[in-house]
Amino acid sequence: MPAAASLLLLLAILWWPLVLPLAPSHLQSPPSFITLNGSRLNHLLLDTHSGHIYVGAVNVLYHLSPDLQLLSWGKTGPKLDSPDCLPPIDPTDCTQAETTDNTNKLLLLEENKGKDPLSLIVCGTVLQGICEKRSLENVSQVLYKTDNPVDTQYVAANNPRVSTVGVVVEQKGVLLMLVGRGYTSKGPGGIPPITMRRLNAVARHSAPAFSHEELGKLVVGSYSEYNNHFVKAFHHNSYVYFVFSRRDVWGKREYRTYVSRLCAGDPNFYSYVEVPLSCGGGYNLAQAAALGYHREQPTLFVAMGQVSTPTPTDRTALCVYKLEELDKALHGAQLLCYTQEGKDASNKEKAYIEYEVSSSCLKLPQDSLNEYPCGGEHTPSPIASAIALEATPAFTWTPPITAVTTATEVGHTIVLLGDKNGRLHKVFLHANGTGTKYDTVEVDAESPINADLLLDSTKQNVYVLTERKVTKLRVAQCDKHLDCHSCLSNRDPYCGWCSLEGRYLSSPDCCYTLLPALSTLPSHQAAPLSREEQTQVQTLIPDHRTHSAIFTFIVSYVICCRCMACVSSMWPCHWCVKDELCTHAKSCPRQHIIYNSRVSISPGLVTVLYLLVVSSLRLICVCVTVQLYDCSVGQSDCSQCRAVAANYGCVWCADETPGCVYNQSCTTGTVDTCPPPLITEVEPLTGPLEGGILLTIQGSNLGQSFQDIQAGVTVAGVTCRPLPEAYRISTSIVCELQASANVTAGPVVITVRGSEKRESQQTFSYQNPQLSRIVPEKGPLAGGTMLTVHGSQLLTGQRTEQMSDTRLICRTSHSNQTGRMSVKVVFGKAERFLDSVLFSYMEDPVITDATPTESFYGYVPHERKCSRRCSSAYVSFCLQIQELCTNVTSERMICKSPMVEPKSRIVRVWFEMDNVHIDFHTVKNKPFMYHPNPDLFQLNSESRGTPIRFKPGGVLAVEGKGLTLAMSRDEVVAWLGDKECDVKTLDNTHLYCEPPEKLPLALDDSDLPRLKVLMGSLAFDLGPVQYDNDLHSPVPLAAQIGLAAGAAVVVLIVLVIILMYRRKSKQALRDYKKVLVQLETLEINVGDQCRKEFTDLMTEMMDLSSDVGGPGIPFLDYRTYAERVFFPGQKGAPLSQNLDLPDSRRQTVEQGLGQLNNLLNNRLFLIRFIHTLEVQQSFSQRDRGYVASLLTMALHDKLEYFTDVMKTLLGDLVQQYVAKNPKLMLRRTETVVEKMLTNWMSICLYSFLKVAGEPLYKLYRAIKYQVDKGPVDAVTGKAKRTLNDSHLLREDIEYCSVTLTVLVKSGVEVQPCPVKVLDTDTITQVKDKILDQIYKGAAFSQRPAADSLDLEWRSGQAGHLTLSDDDVTAIVQGRWKRINTLQHYKVPDGATVALIPRSQSSLGVNQFYQTGEKTPMLEGEEEEGLRLWHLVKPSEDPEIPKHRKSSMRERERAKAIPEIYLTRLLSMKGTLQKFVDDVFVAILSRKRPPPIAVRFFFDFLDDMAEKHGIDDPETVHIWKTNSLPLRFWVNILKNPQFVFDVQVTDSVDAVLSVIAQTFIDSCTTSEHKVGRDSPVNKLLYAREIPRYKQLVERYYSDIHNAVSGCYQEMNSTLTELSGMNSLVALHELYKYINKYYDQIIMSLEEDAAGQKMQLAYRLQQVAALVENKVTDL
Repeated sequence: MPAAASLLLLLAILWWPLVLPLAPSHLQSPPSFITLNGSRLNHLLLDTHSGHIYVGAVNVLYHLSPDLQLLSWGKTGPKLDSPDCLPPIDPTDCTQAETTDNTNKLLLLEENKGKDPLSLIVCGTVLQGICEKRSLENVSQVLYKTDNPVDTQYVAANNPRVSTVGVVVEQKGVLLMLVGRGYTSKGPGGIPPITMRRLNAVARHSAPAFSHEELGKLVVGSYSEYNNHFVKAFHHNSYVYFVFSRRDVWGKREYRTYVSRLCAGDPNFYSYVEVPLSCGGGYNLAQAAALGYHREQPTLFVAMGQVSTPTPTDRTALCVYKLEELDKALHGAQLLCYTQEGKDASNKEKAYIEYEVSSSCLKLPQDSLNEYPCGGEHTPSPIASAIALEATPAFTWTPPITAVTTATEVGHTIVLLGDKNGRLHKVFLHANGTGTKYDTVEVDAESPINADLLLDSTKQNVYVLTERKVTKLRVAQCDKHLDCHSCLSNRDPYCGWCSLEGRYLSSPDCCYTLLPALSTLPSHQAAPLSREEQTQVQTLIPDHRTHSAIFTFIVSYVICCRCMACVSSMWPCHWCVKDELCTHAKSCPRQHIIYNSRVSISPGLVTVLYLLVVSSLRLICVCVTVQLYDCSVGQSDCSQCRAVAANYGCVWCADETPGCVYNQSCTTGTVDTCPPPLITEVEPLTGPLEGGILLTIQGSNLGQSFQDIQAGVTVAGVTCRPLPEAYRISTSIVCELQASANVTAGPVVITVRGSEKRESQQTFSYQNPQLSRIVPEKGPLAGGTMLTVHGSQLLTGQRTEQMSDTRLICRTSHSNQTGRMSVKVVFGKAERFLDSVLFSYMEDPVITDATPTESFYGYVPHERKCSRRCSSAYVSFCLQIQELCTNVTSERMICKSPMVEPKSRIVRVWFEMDNVHIDFHTVKNKPFMYHPNPDLFQLNSESRGTPIRFKPGGVLAVEGKGLTLAMSRDEVVAWLGDKECDVKTLDNTHLYCEPPEKLPLALDDSDLPRLKVLMGSLAFDLGPVQYDNDLHSPVPLAAQIGLAAGAAVVVLIVLVIILMYRRKSKQALRDYKKVLVQLETLEINVGDQCRKEFTDLMTEMMDLSSDVGGPGIPFLDYRTYAERVFFPGQKGAPLSQNLDLPDSRRQTVEQGLGQLNNLLNNRLFLIRFIHTLEVQQSFSQRDRGYVASLLTMALHDKLEYFTDVMKTLLGDLVQQYVAKNPKLMLRRTETVVEKMLTNWMSICLYSFLKVAGEPLYKLYRAIKYQVDKGPVDAVTGKAKRTLNDSHLLREDIEYCSVTLTVLVKSGVEVQPCPVKVLDTDTITQVKDKILDQIYKGAAFSQRPAADSLDLEWRSGQAGHLTLSDDDVTAIVQGRWKRINTLQHYKVPDGATVALIPRSQSSLGVNQFYQTGEKTPMLEGEEEEGLRLWHLVKPSEDPEIPKHRKSSMRERERAKAIPEIYLTRLLSMKGTLQKFVDDVFVAILSRKRPPPIAVRFFFDFLDDMAEKHGIDDPETVHIWKTNSLPLRFWVNILKNPQFVFDVQVTDSVDAVLSVIAQTFIDSCTTSEHKVGRDSPVNKLLYAREIPRYKQLVERYYSDIHNAVSGCYQEMNSTLTELSGMNSLVALHELYKYINKYYDQIIMSLEEDAAGQKMQLAYRLQQVAALVENKVTDL
């Protein structure tokens, strides 16, 4: 973003890592509140792990520190939205959409119990209340959101005024969120009041995050009737509770408050139960609630309002319910509904089924609730109690209470209540349940207090949320109590008076109190009194020293403690207060002794008593408040002394050292008139002309009371109004400066009543400050920009000289929107605006990349001297280190990594640009790493300081270690003297640099330059370098000869090396060419294999073609076909059943079913019936499909009428989806009509299948033939020959083909039949292949099952051996048992075998069969603790047999690169390509006219699109694809057993799935893009899919351009297909009518046309006949 990028030029950019430990730092005192202007605050959340605060507001999220400093913030809105439209919002489809504010509805932590939270869950009102997850460290970072949500992801209410609550629970290690939301009239209907939602997507359920799909929900009959207003949701023990209010639908229809409960681990809501709450005085509508503790018991605190309408009155009450009693009431309601049909002993209904659910209380065994504490499928739910839980108001208040929370102090309960006027009340809850308010704090007079009232983890502070600000208050505000009497009489459990220190303290901070000894008190009999009783005694004890003391006692007696028992003992025992010791000694080790009451004390001696007092509510012996007064303390001048109350007897004594003493202690005489006032300091010395600033005047004798100086203060000749609350007797006056007409100056003059005027030595000046400009003129939305305001006389009204008189420096706050704003500076009442220059708020800067991601510590530790005392000291602390970034441009900046002390723990590294904090790990998705500093060794390591000799033209080599851990060559700089040494190479242990040709100059006084290497902030001095310029140094002759000989040897060695290298190079070249040849051979082999396999397959298919067209294709009869399509995977479908009725009832029931058949032939009844069923919450998706198939059977004899009804229902469906997203229509089978359409297509296209079925059958046979030619693992189902890479056998299994001679008995003759099998086949696989060969062309259902036959190997006349998958010869290795194969039995090629019937007693390895389907053996099947395996072990690599160890190297190579076996997919694909093409062409053929049903239905879809103004051809294409190819043809392609009487094995099904998916991809309009990451199955047909797409498009186009289908032609076709009727289907349909009988009757009675036709009456007649149902006939 350009705006943000250019902003970087103006910001102070800091890069701070947070490290441990370094130096201590001082934190500023936290603010008590933070104002968040610009958006209404909705929710407050406290992270108890970090103490951080999260605030959800309209369009904004805020992240605050525990002391309310803004850490991060992020936008959540506004967004384009309308409550009438479903997301994603398209302005063209949703014309009423407009920019809508996003009100925060849910703010929760995603956290496991006992672990740190994972993310922040945020839900708002826009986009139908969808939720997202955000980072806890930076709330602007979105961790999860959905751009295309489905209807099950709508969580929060889409209306800001409708309540939503939630709680996160953990169920079997999975995090779930339970949400309660009110009813909204706009938007999608059918969202239950309480739902359970998963927080993370689950692959096996294909359900996205925040979806309630396949999870529990509160089923409701009428959403508008049960409009629950949720107040609170909380999790306690193993239950989740919801507090809400609504009308009592079951009773008097008045508004009541309810508490519902369900088990936290109940995903089906079987345990749901609710009970109403009642509070005396007509308080019945919950306003706020909180779970707390009272008398150490969990308790529910509810603020209730009085209401007769939905709007509460102003008076509210605090009602308290023990959770134990609440659970007891809920348990009782469950027990009654489980075991006594909801009735008590007097047969009165005390529990019932709520929410208009068609269920009822039962009479189950008495122990049902104990056995099923969380309910079950057989238990009734949801249960409601008819008996309310009663309570008496503990406290009432006006205006309404809006927030509740509780705290506990020393076993006492304190309730904090927030009200509508922004005040926080503190209520002490007594043991009897009544409450007493002891304090009120005004938080925000302009806003009510939000319900989110939270205590921090210490329970000493409370966070209060109002509409515009967050406030942090101490629960104990003891500083308001200035004396012991007010402290203790306030009854604040948190506060106590510390008499030793003469001040208030919170209870844990004070241990002792100061009292005179009991012997000095007047005679008063000590007796136990209650907390409220007091005894007050006053006495005067004269003291002949310099002061007097007046003691006031307020004595409260309670139960005597150890101290009282000690001092009242008959023995001379005394109490040591600080030692808590009873002793006979006259002194204590730590002083402060309380003498025994029986010990006499000398006259005139004042004994001081110390007793323990912490709080007015603690158990104490005696609580005594003592006031001591010393005249000499605090009275520094005459006026202060004379201002003391007269009863203290203080006078100003004018002796040698004047002072304030007790009147009897002054011997020289008292002073009656005080000296004139003296002004010592005036602050500030400047002020604006408008006045308004506060002026502080310090001095002495500045009056004895406020009245003395009230009208006697002038400043520069202008009156200054003193403030009474800030006046300090004699020493300080604070007055408010008044306005002056002109710029003037003058002294401060004070006149005290009865004395002369006095002026200050300082001069005060009236000034007129002006603003001229600001720097910078723009900053980020997050704020934090250091703004400098330039002008003149800017110190006006300032107390310190911390700023220049010509400029002010301030920090900008955050803003919610970009724009230009004026700058205003306030001086008292003077406001100065800078209109000529505006400050611009711009988008926050964004960092897209940061490199590198590593650094050295860069910190060189220094030696620190330490005394003996600090040797054992250890301090742990945090320090923030910053480095200023440089070279800042709009798109780039350079930041040095800060130096960090080694072995520090790096907590956080971030970029700071004003208030924009960007963590490094959010930029690079990994943290910034620090590494130990590198080491560089001296150039001359043997003699440090000695220069190393260097010959020009070479390079300097420096050794070291750890050089490249965090630095590259480009970041290292080397200097030799004053010239740079060019770094050429850098590795982990060496650095090579090239010095200049000429010797550089040294940087110091030495003669030689030194090599210095700079690595970031690290500098290494590696020693001096001396150039060796003497190129002709004299060398002795012997040395020259030696050098020459050595050179000759070196040359010879080099030649040898060169020769060896050339030889190796040639060898490598030969190996390379050999690999190329092998690759070419592999490619040729793959091609040859494809051609060979295709030839073999075509030969096989030629044998098959002779049977095709006649009885050779085993088509299913229509009845079986319909049964498998209508009721897939169901055994005992209605088509194959008979009506099971007693003979006495058969005629009557059949008569009733006949009348029901007549009713179904009534269009109005049928449509009403279907719509009524679909709105029932318990009518599942499976029920919808079942009812649609039953209707298809019942109306099969009237398909024309069936088609007409289907069109009507489809028209309604089109209208629904046009209002939402038309492209989603018919995508899934979610309604009855969609399943009716599937059945209709299946009926209409059955005859077409007879024509187009030949290519499909050939494809099936080709797949089966190819799969069976290779090994197939009987356990895992993986095959060598397949199209599905997930079912590919990625092992090089050695096998060979074996031809068996099978003896087949034909009549009385036995004929041999050759059958090809594999030696790796299991015995069952061999039997299947033999049966396939023997019964070729026969229906699968007509041949014997393989399990009913045994395979017998015959060798000679007497050698007969029965082969089986498992026998005593099976190989067992460890816990693995291998299934027997032909190879195991060593059956040779050409062996003779026979299939013989199996005896009933013989057992083998059985496999599970379905009709027409066969699945492999299950993985992990156990047999006596052993696991079965065939070709490969399911979870482990197969062991290599001993006889195959010769090929071990090849096997290992194959395992290393398993993708090499993907060529098998290509081979299989190439072999089957012709058959796949034939099937697709047959389906999408242009040579024969398309089926009349297809033309008819496509015309209907075109008409619907034209009717609703849909001109997008893609939408109509999707409709047609969803209705025909995806709804019918894909089903047939994946399930040939629906059409043919064949067996589909798992291996064949895997291949068909790939072909079906290819057909799906061919029918889509989106472009088919593939890449290296695309699935292998997609890549296989990547070239063919565009060609298939053209087939589909031409097919659709031809139908669209053809003459519209004739309705008469269609009707005649449907008449020909009609002819199936079933009483069983009608009887099954009646079961649904009986289940929803009341709802169907009500729906029929509400319809005017239905009333005329008496449809409800006719249905009652049917009910009376079918099941003797008592009706209102």
